[in-house]
Amino acid sequence: WRDIYDAFCNAKHFIYVAGWSIDTDQYLLRGEELAAALNNEKYSPKIGELLKAKSEEGVVVNLMQWDDFSSNVMFPGMMGTHDEKTRTFFKNTKVNSRFMGTCGDETNTMFQGQSKKMAFTHHQKFIIMDSPRPDGEGRELFAFVGGIDLTSGRWDNCKHPLFRSLQNEHKGDTHSACFKVSIANGPREPWHDIHSAVRGPEAIHLAQAFEERWTKQGDAGELINRNRLGLDNEMALDNGGGWCAQLSRSIDSRVDCFDPSINRERDSIMRFEDKANWRAFEEENTKSPSKRYETAEISDIIFSRCLDRKKGRLVDNSIHLSNIHHIRRAKHFIYIESQYFMGSSFMWSEGRSVKCGNMIAAEIAFKICEKIAANEPFAVYILLPMWMEGITETGPIQEMLYYQRVTIEAMYKQVEEALMTKMANSSDYGLKVTDYLNFYCLGTRETSSGSQATGTPTTDDEILLSKTRRHQIYVHSKFMIVDDDVALIGTANINQRSMDGCRDSEIMMASWQPEHLATEKFIAKGDVHGFRLHSWATITGEMNEVFRNPSSRECVNTMNEIANRNWQKYLAKEATDMKSNLLPFPLEYDGGIKPREGLSKGYFPDTKGSVLGKQSFLLPDIFLT
Repeated sequence: WRDIYDAFCNAKHFIYVAGWSIDTDQYLLRGEELAAALNNEKYSPKIGELLKAKSEEGVVVNLMQWDDFSSNVMFPGMMGTHDEKTRTFFKNTKVNSRFMGTCGDETNTMFQGQSKKMAFTHHQKFIIMDSPRPDGEGRELFAFVGGIDLTSGRWDNCKHPLFRSLQNEHKGDTHSACFKVSIANGPREPWHDIHSAVRGPEAIHLAQAFEERWTKQGDAGELINRNRLGLDNEMALDNGGGWCAQLSRSIDSRVDCFDPSINRERDSIMRFEDKANWRAFEEENTKSPSKRYETAEISDIIFSRCLDRKKGRLVDNSIHLSNIHHIRRAKHFIYIESQYFMGSSFMWSEGRSVKCGNMIAAEIAFKICEKIAANEPFAVYILLPMWMEGITETGPIQEMLYYQRVTIEAMYKQVEEALMTKMANSSDYGLKVTDYLNFYCLGTRETSSGSQATGTPTTDDEILLSKTRRHQIYVHSKFMIVDDDVALIGTANINQRSMDGCRDSEIMMASWQPEHLATEKFIAKGDVHGFRLHSWATITGEMNEVFRNPSSRECVNTMNEIANRNWQKYLAKEATDMKSNLLPFPLEYDGGIKPREGLSKGYFPDTKGSVLGKQSFLLPDIFLT
């Protein structure tokens, strides 16, 4: 948050902001930093005032936010994105604000077109501006991309307070969507998220991504001329930082004006040309459901970028392809954080007709099965919210939980079959699916000491939570680390909405260091490795030496032991201050999926919602998956 504030302040020529939700009243800084900025800094840390001030200096400020169609019908809209508030704030200012909805085309009926506006979103969240180069020699592009919206409820720290910050850091920013509670009484909803900073040549591609969307649904005349500023040349912007990066997206030509350098090739496939970081890489052994690489080269990291066609429109679904590519080249382990986890409906035990066919779940399961057959250590760790934002017992939440449950169950069954085959044909015995594949969530509790709640609990949820004093930490991050040599960070969840290319628009950046790539024997030991260790230390509350070898059975067992200890604290009658937040996911597998031990009636703690979920048929599955 501090970095974004400083980058805004340092912009001299332009600032581009793309978001799902933007709240002009939120502060980028909190605590002592906020007080210092209000007293001493030239620019207000309040988002709306800061952007307006920069535009009045002559900086071109272009802001594009998803236009929540429901907010045109009922204020503030079903999703609470503050789009009408933001529209009003920037009206008659020098900020160029555009509110863009997803849309249908001539292939859709009128009803389908209106449904798309209501159901699907512009989910991309990235910022790009000019910035002084670190060496002081001229300007460069500086960008941020990831899961964080510049809106209410997103600012948090590793302490994840529930009641203790209601009158200071979170005063006026007490977001809660999982229970019916008030700002005065709390608890607030703790938030776990990730954003990444990008500078150098790959920031050009982020600028192009913004320009393509703005050209399609805005006014191209309001865009800055980067060529005139010398900010469109990859060689000139090269900073020798030792990193490589590759941008990928989910978006189609109804809402994006794709780069005109794209030319038609054979079989109606549209390929990007003359993009140094998008060169094709011919993968080997394409008949196999998963792949093994004997060496780690730059060409192993980069994957072919191309556009598909669907109903006559161009589609960029390269986020899906990028995820698949890196799962297939995994040698030791995969770590994932995602807000949703649904896909590979062709593997489900029921509901196979649901249009949720992204391959992520299947690819992970097949990779694990391949490693089991090869007798090679391998582990997959997947961190999800305890449940999706919303009241657990409502129909849409229950149905999404159902689709997620059948996805997880299908993966466990695939792994279990591979283990049964291995044990039947070797001396191995006692192998469990959780030796290879584990799902987790995050939660916290705090005692009443230091509480800043000022009201008297009135709703059922407030009365209950004032006693249990616990809440899930909402996992909103979307990223994947493979073998500690590549990190994929962006806005895309693992569901069909994010992976399809024709539903929600998404953006993602894969980053790696060529000098630090995994081999067949060892994971990489560069900055991605250090970042992953820091992430695990944050959620577990410890820096354990076994975390350095994540594919080992010892590491898997340690992570599960930490999660199970925390689970007992989370369910205990007596509230304690939790400094370690990793929990096991509330489902467990024993030949079939069932609620985790300790859950009363199979409900999430403090709710009346089943952890198994169920189909409700209230909304079409295409909206929920």
